[in-house]
Amino acid sequence: MFSSCNDEDEAPYPSIVTELADGITNASGTMYKIVLDDDTEYSLTNPLTGLKPSTIYRVLAGYTIANDEAELRSLSNVTVLRDSTSRATSDPIGVVSLWRTRRYINLHLCPKTKGGRQYWGFIVENIEGRHACLRLHHRQNDDPTAYSTDVYASLPLELVDADQFTIRIETFDGTKEWEL
Repeated sequence: MFSSCNDEDEAPYPSIVTELADGITNASGTMYKIVLDDDTEYSLTNPLTGLKPSTIYRVLAGYTIANDEAELRSLSNVTVLRDSTSRATSDPIGVVSLWRTRRYINLHLCPKTKGGRQYWGFIVENIEGRHACLRLHHRQNDDPTAYSTDVYASLPLELVDADQFTIRIETFDGTKEWEL
């Protein structure tokens, strides 16, 4: 009644690392390396072509490592948050996590959508000394709150002149606050 399979001839599925990174393109529009948030760099064994030349893309990269090179297994776009203070909208959104690295504040968000376009950014509420109070700008944009999906976003720290950050986000359970 019970059976098992033994596929000794097949190689095991490789360990895939998934991290936020900057994908770097050269003058011909080929993504030839990724730079992780800890500044580790990997050349790509399978470069991507047809991209915008001399550009840094913020990506969620799934990759394997061999001989200090990375082979991309998956790649998805990450929203880069820009100053949206002039548009100041805070529709509710789900939040999975926030974390800070040397160059970014990263957010794993869980918006509810029915497939429409939504918008994200950040709002500068105030800066006192080296402490910035920011709020997530999220505009639902008439997209019905139907199904949850995952969105990754990064706020480049170079855009805000501060060392400490308070991030406020309007969630479905009210306003939540994070100190980073």
